[in-house]
Amino acid sequence: MNDGGNAHQDIEATLNRYLQSWGLLEFHDEGTYYEWQRQSLPPQDLQRLQWLVEQRQGGKNTSADIQFYDLLADPSFLPILYSQRFDYFRQLGQLLSPRLSSSRHVLDFGCGVGILTCFFAQQYPESEFIGIDRSPHSIDIAQNEAKKRQISNVRFALIQNMPIPFDHPYDCILSTQALFQAEQEPGLPSQNWQTFERPVDDSRQQELERSTGLNERLVALLNTLSPDGRLICCEKTWNLGRRIFFQRALGAKTLFPISEPIPCSYHELGEPRIDGPVYEVTGRTATQSVAWNEQPFYREGESVYRCVGDMAERMGKEFLKTPRQEKRLGQHGSYGNWTIRCGVWEDALAWGMLETGSRFRGLVMASKRDRPLIFQLLETVGSLSDSEFEQFLRHGWGNVDNDTPNTSSPGYENHFPSAEEIYKDLPRKTIKQESTFSTGQGKEMHIEVGSTNTLRYLYWANTFDQRQLLLIDERGGDILEEYFQESVEAAQTPS
Repeated sequence: MNDGGNAHQDIEATLNRYLQSWGLLEFHDEGTYYEWQRQSLPPQDLQRLQWLVEQRQGGKNTSADIQFYDLLADPSFLPILYSQRFDYFRQLGQLLSPRLSSSRHVLDFGCGVGILTCFFAQQYPESEFIGIDRSPHSIDIAQNEAKKRQISNVRFALIQNMPIPFDHPYDCILSTQALFQAEQEPGLPSQNWQTFERPVDDSRQQELERSTGLNERLVALLNTLSPDGRLICCEKTWNLGRRIFFQRALGAKTLFPISEPIPCSYHELGEPRIDGPVYEVTGRTATQSVAWNEQPFYREGESVYRCVGDMAERMGKEFLKTPRQEKRLGQHGSYGNWTIRCGVWEDALAWGMLETGSRFRGLVMASKRDRPLIFQLLETVGSLSDSEFEQFLRHGWGNVDNDTPNTSSPGYENHFPSAEEIYKDLPRKTIKQESTFSTGQGKEMHIEVGSTNTLRYLYWANTFDQRQLLLIDERGGDILEEYFQESVEAAQTPS
């Protein structure tokens, strides 16, 4: 276990140094980054960049797309714009690098300026790498960087049209955000707003593969793959409708996963992002040991939500009715005596309530699946020193000294698929208002507002996997009803 941890730290440190050698800097907030960007690039360059971003929206303007990546490859732009993706390169490099150890001939499809291609070639000097891209300036930069870094086992080629010429079959093909570039395409809708299940619709699948260009790219790549070779790809397919569409496209080409798909999580200017997953597939059916998964991915802790002060106290009155609770007591030099209680409310929500003698009230709630995270607080708080206790409060509930009530915020909010689990478990639901309607192209939307015990709830769902659950005490019920009306009007207003 220690050796694995050390290896992980070693490759992370290596990637940090390597990315810095390209002039990339890591930023943890948007303000600092964009101030640096404004100081580094003249206004006319930023205007040109913005114009190209607008032109390539939707993925239909191939010429603007190539111009965009040509501009990113400009030496004055490259370190500045690619710095936004510092952690993306770092995380993806760590996920992909170990998977290349057994490969001898690797094709990197959509290599860009060759940042990761060169890194992988340095890691595996006995293997041969070739990177291809449709941006001429990107290929020029990649070739120059490889020469400057004296990497002799990598070469780059400009390929703007299919099929892909090749000297020999490749035993590994990489593709990162290059196969499925239609970012505005939501993919396949679910049967209705109450499920994540997708019916099999071959005609719709084939039409999407054609219109997005996915079929053409897959056919071209698979023609270069050796019979026992692997395709390793990470596309923008976190959205379930896109992921299922992409997986079915791979399956239709008789490709099967040979390892568990792993979502690629990273930070971009301090904000959490998630792509992927990273797929490792092959046409060797005898090696198939992993089934395609068409259910939403669940991230540990995604359902956790916190509130403080008056809202926590009001919401807590309902949760404190839970018959079976666990409790810990303690004392703090500044906050006085404290009590933390944890339980599961009506078999629907796990909750934890922290109260101190200084009148601090903090409530944390989560789905039953995240119950261990809630009950872990009982053990954590009891072993903290005074200074650690204060850090614990601030980390969990923010500015604990600000008593100004926020009357517009809910007591609980969840925008993830796990919202559906909680919604289905809510006890004694009484619907006060609801609306279900279609907005075309297979998109059905449902929104309802109602009560559950002494709490009020709002639930919103559609056939493209968006879910939202809000909970608030009775006093805030009017807020949810106003939100209901606004949401229905906005959804039914033609854009």
